[in-house]
Amino acid sequence: MIINITELGAKPDGITFCEGAIQKAIDMCHEKGGGRVVVPAGVYLSRPIELKSNVTLYLEEGAILKASPYIEDYFKIGYYHNEWGDVTSFLFAMNQKNISIDGKGTIDLSGNSFMDFSQAFNIFDELQNLTPEQFEETECKPKFRPNQPIFFYNCGNINLSGISIIDSPCWTVCIHSSKFIKINSIKIVNNLRVPNSDGIHLCSCENAIITSNFFVCGDDCVALSSITNWEKPCENVIVSNCIMQTRSAALRMGHLDSKIKNVIASNLIVLNSNRGIAIFANGKNGYVKHVTISNVTMSTKIFAGTWWGKGEPIVIAAPEEGNLIEDITISNVKAFSENSIVVYGKNKNIKNVTLKDIDIYLSFGKNRPQFAKRIDLLPSECPDFTEYMRKIPWIFAKDTVNLKLLNINYGYGLNSPNKDYDIEGLFENLTNCLFSNVVKSEKFVV
Repeated sequence: MIINITELGAKPDGITFCEGAIQKAIDMCHEKGGGRVVVPAGVYLSRPIELKSNVTLYLEEGAILKASPYIEDYFKIGYYHNEWGDVTSFLFAMNQKNISIDGKGTIDLSGNSFMDFSQAFNIFDELQNLTPEQFEETECKPKFRPNQPIFFYNCGNINLSGISIIDSPCWTVCIHSSKFIKINSIKIVNNLRVPNSDGIHLCSCENAIITSNFFVCGDDCVALSSITNWEKPCENVIVSNCIMQTRSAALRMGHLDSKIKNVIASNLIVLNSNRGIAIFANGKNGYVKHVTISNVTMSTKIFAGTWWGKGEPIVIAAPEEGNLIEDITISNVKAFSENSIVVYGKNKNIKNVTLKDIDIYLSFGKNRPQFAKRIDLLPSECPDFTEYMRKIPWIFAKDTVNLKLLNINYGYGLNSPNKDYDIEGLFENLTNCLFSNVVKSEKFVV
């Protein structure tokens, strides 16, 4: 069954609300056992829409499905989120299967309507002394906003392909306690100043492939966590062939008590971002284990504001007791960065980490004097780093067992305004470690 939404009265004028026609088309297809709802070229303004089993929402080239810019048009969908409370969404599905959003069109989430760009999200000591250029790097201040714009819970066989999603006010694609997920060849482009505007966030999901996608996000491009079900792991995930830009981490695994296992990531390009890879177990009993990452090129820098992260290419952190990170292999990485690789454990709770074939080139960065005074382990306590003006260690490793550093080349970045800083690694309380062919380059690299 194929239904064009204009046949049911939807108007492509961008000012007439069309959710009635769109929801009717979805319901009709669902009741007949499945089908395709076609959104043709034009701009279709809409309030929230519920997606249902065996129905494909297909956006033709030139189609823009535009979410309402008015917060009063959003309602509680009936799911309570551990971090965000009552969920409000634009597109949502719960307890459904075989759902697709496909095509060459665009979903516009109207995120800027819910932001105040004249104010910073948080008050911090350096705020009053920022230049206008630095202020434009900070997080803007959200007003009331939809908190899970595209939301799936307890769904199976989810497919997103070909579409563009723009201007999210918060987490963009949010998938919870679901399985058999494929996200392929989509673009997610958000305003880089919008806090919490993750690209794809999988919570307690299993069997997911995220491949050949493009991201510009104010928060993590791809995040794996267990925020909405702390006891259910997020597992069996592949992330590959993606281009990413973010004010947080390109790829994040773990948060607080999240359980993450069996992740493969490869062939990633990370552009002008705050962090490259972030692996965290920083609650009371979180873990991340069995992770393989390879073939990554990245440039990371320190941005003004209170973003989590300070220009680190790789962070592996379990700074609280009771957590565990183990069996992590990261290889074939070229990083141009304004801060260190960080491997930061407590009481030896990070085990069996291999960094292999890594080239890292370090630059000082214009924001370092104001924003690099601590080792950023947020949301955990961030220890002071008193020598931040004269040392940028290529790695800072602490409380780790079986750390292997193999074929590492580290040096200065050519774009750094000065070279009067020490880039030698710092190591504390390591056990059974192997360092092989760790070499300082005497050449500056662009």
